[in-house]
Amino acid sequence: MIHTNGWPEVVMEEITDPAEIARFRRQDERHRLNGQWLETHWGDLLPQARGRFVVVANQQGSIADSPEAAWEWARVHHPEDDGAIVHYVPAKKGWRIYADRG
Repeated sequence: MIHTNGWPEVVMEEITDPAEIARFRRQDERHRLNGQWLETHWGDLLPQARGRFVVVANQQGSIADSPEAAWEWARVHHPEDDGAIVHYVPAKKGWRIYADRG
């Protein structure tokens, strides 16, 4: 939902169900492991990943031409991994500056 000021509405909820908390923690751990795998395998993915999307699921990586194709690879090859990650790799190597124009 979007407020009249143009910003999305943010809703915070407290989760107290131990089963839900455990599920979130398992998902976070899978996400952490996939991120760790990516950190140690950039050399295997570059330079062919430039301008494309890297996807990591179940600590295995692939390169795709679109985010949709990346997520589809993760769903098809590792449907059990809800901690998959997709990362866009800029086409050109160099500095990127992020600034709040707010």
